[in-house]
Amino acid sequence: MAHVVVVNTNPVAAIIDREPRVCHVLDDIFSGESRGVSMNGVMIRLDTEDVKQFAEATGDRNPQYLDHTYAQRTSSGGCVLPGALVVLAALSVIPERRLRAASGLVARFTRPLFPGRIYSAALVEEEGDRAGVVVREGELPMLNFELSAGPSIAEAVVPVKRPTSVEAEPSADYAPGEMFNGGYGVLSPEALRALADRLGAKAAPDSLVGALGWASWFLGMRVPGRDTIVAGMRIGHVECAAENETRYTATVRQADARTGAVVIDVECRGDGRGVDMELRAFRRHRVPTPNWASATSVLPCSERLAGHNVLVVGGSRGIGASLVSVLVAQGATVWATQRASGPVEALRAEFGEDRVRPLVLDASDRDLVAAGVDVLVRAGVRLDGLVLSAGPAVLESSLHPDTVTSFLQYVDVSLAVALNPLTAVLPLLRSGAWIVFLSSGAVDDVPARYPHYFVGKSALEALGRYCAIRHEARVLLARAPKMWTDLSNGPMGGRGLVPPARVASTITAWVLGDLPADDTGVTVLSPRELSDWTPVG
Repeated sequence: MAHVVVVNTNPVAAIIDREPRVCHVLDDIFSGESRGVSMNGVMIRLDTEDVKQFAEATGDRNPQYLDHTYAQRTSSGGCVLPGALVVLAALSVIPERRLRAASGLVARFTRPLFPGRIYSAALVEEEGDRAGVVVREGELPMLNFELSAGPSIAEAVVPVKRPTSVEAEPSADYAPGEMFNGGYGVLSPEALRALADRLGAKAAPDSLVGALGWASWFLGMRVPGRDTIVAGMRIGHVECAAENETRYTATVRQADARTGAVVIDVECRGDGRGVDMELRAFRRHRVPTPNWASATSVLPCSERLAGHNVLVVGGSRGIGASLVSVLVAQGATVWATQRASGPVEALRAEFGEDRVRPLVLDASDRDLVAAGVDVLVRAGVRLDGLVLSAGPAVLESSLHPDTVTSFLQYVDVSLAVALNPLTAVLPLLRSGAWIVFLSSGAVDDVPARYPHYFVGKSALEALGRYCAIRHEARVLLARAPKMWTDLSNGPMGGRGLVPPARVASTITAWVLGDLPADDTGVTVLSPRELSDWTPVG
């Protein structure tokens, strides 16, 4: 359940009347785990139960919030928090008098937020006609919003109860002027009000709470729908004639096919002043899946790897899936891992059941890896090569006391998804077998906002060097450039990014011996080398 802890000049007094479930968060603050918060702010931690309650109240059941399998294939790499839910929790930092008198709200969402993490929300300004709040993880701002003063939104129309829910609609191409109409409502206004109260926003008007919940539903379920990236929302109110029926009209003002950006103007009318909104979001582009054309776009099809068995860990998506396709196009039989059935079966349909073999396992789970490798053992498979391409999603972070836990988790998972399969299959590797470690150009060009990524990839390369020295494997450290994959699929889609098939082709050329190998047994290929290599002749 949610934890919202007020921090002021007397934090003990601020907690004394709250429920016992927040006490351990207070202990964290005093022990130093959550330092860095303004003494005029709150600590926020929301979990999956809070997300479910928000979904049940609003009807916003977008899979990026609730479906772990779907969310793993997005750029966030896992289930995220609805931005409007975080705003509701952060409203607790606003003085009650200002919150009751709010005329409207403007929110901007800059980075994804995750269940179970601790965030700080601080009142950064309260003067004149506005109050500003910023929500941070460590030093990084995740979202911010401003409340404006003026005639209170409290007299504006409130969403009514909507009796049924709908499935999230697939994102589509939208055109300026396109309109959407319907009843202005949420599944349970009472449940949404109760959730806001529990999060500390008791003074927030029903009309503002309802508008936040409805806006989240519309963006996540209607337009852009399932593949939305919420960027911002403005909520205000206007004078208009009261109407018997509570309805909304939404009009697409801007739609950019290049970036997927969508701007929607909304008018909501009913009993009271009208509510007007401006909703901003991006539609995720569809990442192309490997096919024969992409698999042979650099290396012509051949049988040079005929009879070779290769295991690709993380072979269901991104560079892993591209490596599966290019290796198969060179004649190899490729065993590809996936967390759940589906993606590798699609590769089998394209490249042949005799060449692509699925293994369902989670590389971070040692027991599941052992069960998957047992399939190879029982089939009598000896491996000529191993590709370690699985890894967690890479999001911005910083060196800060609040990010230590997530930093360690990232590095731990990065190593676990390599070590678990590596140690399990070492006995299956033939003499002279090769191992590819998917590293990153970040190891050479240290990025400012990704210290965890730099450390994780550096440790992975050290593991590769150890295997070359102590296990006499032929090792490639592939310092990959930025590629267009599900984990990098932002508003600009694949613009400026290297196609994974090109990188996969260069790696396969090294496997074939078409690129020189280092005498030490460890070859390092830079981002430029992986991007620019082409066959001679």
